Amino acid sequence: MYYSSIGILATLILLITNYDVLIKYSRKNIMPAHHSYRKFLFSVLAYYITDVLWEPLSAYKILNVLFVETTIYFVVMAISVFLWTQYVRIYLNEQNRFTTILKYAGILFLILQIAVLILNFFIKIAYWFGEDGTYYTGPARDFNLFVQFILFLATTIRMMFITPNTHIKAKRRHRAIGTFGLTMAIFVILQAIYPLMPLYAMGYMLGTCILHTFVLEDEKEARHEELEKLLQVEQIQEAELGTAWQMAYTDPLTGVKNKTAYMEDICGIERRIADKILTDFSIIVFDVNNLKLINDTKGHEEGDKYIISASKMICHEFRHSSVYRIGGDEFVAFLRGEDFRNRQTLLESFNRKIEKNLAEGKVAIASGLDEFKADEDKSYQKIFERADMKMYERKKELKSRV
Repeated sequence: MYYSSIGILATLILLITNYDVLIKYSRKNIMPAHHSYRKFLFSVLAYYITDVLWEPLSAYKILNVLFVETTIYFVVMAISVFLWTQYVRIYLNEQNRFTTILKYAGILFLILQIAVLILNFFIKIAYWFGEDGTYYTGPARDFNLFVQFILFLATTIRMMFITPNTHIKAKRRHRAIGTFGLTMAIFVILQAIYPLMPLYAMGYMLGTCILHTFVLEDEKEARHEELEKLLQVEQIQEAELGTAWQMAYTDPLTGVKNKTAYMEDICGIERRIADKILTDFSIIVFDVNNLKLINDTKGHEEGDKYIISASKMICHEFRHSSVYRIGGDEFVAFLRGEDFRNRQTLLESFNRKIEKNLAEGKVAIASGLDEFKADEDKSYQKIFERADMKMYERKKELKSRV
């Protein structure tokens, strides 16, 4: 069972080393050459299976079955060589004379090999078995191996020829593919000399290990580096987008949300009101008193400081709410959650501070609060109008005190 044991060992090594290619396989983010390589590996696996079956059939001298199995063996061998030439062609991704010749040489080799094996049923030109089960080879079989030798050697020469001109990271891969071709060329010659030894399987076993170590693993590393670069670019773009968003939706003077953000959020509130999924919330409308007077008497720089102070007071009191500056001296706050539950307490505290400011000649802000009433409010505008009206009443009150 020495002959079959090599095939069994080669099969196990192929399945273990190439598990991610043969079994754990996804077309997503896989290069075209990998699809071609996967087909090649399956053909090698099929070759191992036919090679393993050859010895027990030969030992029991089931000659008719053995003859058919040997024919399948050579067909699978031819398919694997054809798929190898296609893999090299796709991997190189070149449009030149070599890849064209390689493409058609692989196809022609496969067709001729099948034709020879069909003819061999009638005229023994490739192989046959004696009455005692002895295996004999003919000139067609030797010619088949010679053509394989040329094809494998040609890929080696081509790889060694183009390697010096390739990128440093691709050199290892090109050399590995060239080494595979050289390995197979050597073992093909040895198989021709020793037909009853599993040398062809040994060549594939050694060659596929080389490919997996120096081609697939290297490509994975290169792909990982590429993905890391893409991730870095994406993170930079997200940061830039976040900065652009912040600039587009933030008031540059106060740092609160601006009118653009306010209008977009109103659209979202309108949709949720229409869908009846928004219930508990209220709004407060603010208006900063005496801004025009300050701008006219002290200048716009002092007016800006006045606006900033007003914004800080609003944000400090309603710290859990979204605050918007919707005009020169107008602010709006959406109260939800904790601020909504404590709205009256917060408003009273805010008004007390404003009255103290008023007495001390500091910033004064009129405010008006109203809440959403699910049974009568069909739009945001109704709530805003009620709150705005209360704000004007408060404004008149503050002015009367002055």
